[in-house]
Amino acid sequence: MVSDEARAMYNGGMAGLTYWSPNVNVFRDPRWGRGQETPGEDPVVAGKYAASYVRGLQGNNGIRLKVAACCKHYTAYDLDNWNGVDRYHFNARVSHFYLRLAINNSQNYSESVI
Repeated sequence: MVSDEARAMYNGGMAGLTYWSPNVNVFRDPRWGRGQETPGEDPVVAGKYAASYVRGLQGNNGIRLKVAACCKHYTAYDLDNWNGVDRYHFNARVSHFYLRLAINNSQNYSESVI
């Protein structure tokens, strides 16, 4: 398993324990060019994929994590075209309120899908 090898690299002093994966950005536009990093355009599939990927990386020991998974592009990343604004020309500044709202909504969503 990847997490076994990662833990071995950490134990040997050659790596850390934080892994920036999986990429859970919903793939909406092929011009983005990095679709192979994502599970696709279906949010339900992306949610199930992310949950399984994270569980696999972190292990199921219950006492400690093998590694710490950190989902990339979890929130406030995808902006297709909203009122003439797109992600190429917009610097997202997400307030604490909206970040907390996204986290709470995703927790409720994950409980319903998984």
